[in-house]
Amino acid sequence: MTKRTLAIGDIHGCLNALKILWKTINPQPSDQIIFVGDYVDRGPNTKGVIDFLIEIKNKYNVIFLSGNHEEKLCLARFGGSEIKDWLAHWGGKETLESYGQNGIDAIPESHWEFIRTCKPYHETNSHIFVHANLEHDVPLECQTPFTLIHKKFGSPLPHSSGKTMICGHTAQQSHHPKNLGHAICIDTDLGRGGWLTCLHVETNNYWQVNTKGETRFNQ
Repeated sequence: MTKRTLAIGDIHGCLNALKILWKTINPQPSDQIIFVGDYVDRGPNTKGVIDFLIEIKNKYNVIFLSGNHEEKLCLARFGGSEIKDWLAHWGGKETLESYGQNGIDAIPESHWEFIRTCKPYHETNSHIFVHANLEHDVPLECQTPFTLIHKKFGSPLPHSSGKTMICGHTAQQSHHPKNLGHAICIDTDLGRGGWLTCLHVETNNYWQVNTKGETRFNQ
């Protein structure tokens, strides 16, 4: 069976779309699947999303990257202005509601451990996977955390490695990936009514699912 490299965009607490997408792409043992971050906030079931990702972690060849929403959740754990900002502007209210009545203290340690072990980037022979962006003239290991998880997509220049960047973070209002050839953004705004995207990296074909459970395939 031919190995596929599959990249999955920002999920934002939308468990139903994630489950349908997972069933649609039908992952095989030979596949490598990279999630580009932002598993939490906005959608109705962050708890269910993290439970699902933990469940598949030891069953499939999966890699989880960290996004800015995971960083914000970790900052909110310490309270003060960070939790107020998270609840007011980041979709944190929906995240806490998915965990029940005890607020941020209801988030289990297994979920914090999952978030802590997410990677800042993943590199293959031909691609670099990050949550947000790369500075084109900076070696991968020297990229700043701000660039990796916060910098908007914009019109990035080709990275000096010659590798193609795959990222999420910057929601595409078209609800389709933005493909510049040397860089592809696969955040198609699921958390605000768009679609969840899975990119077949070798072919640039992609599958999508929305919150209504509708699916589509682009080739």
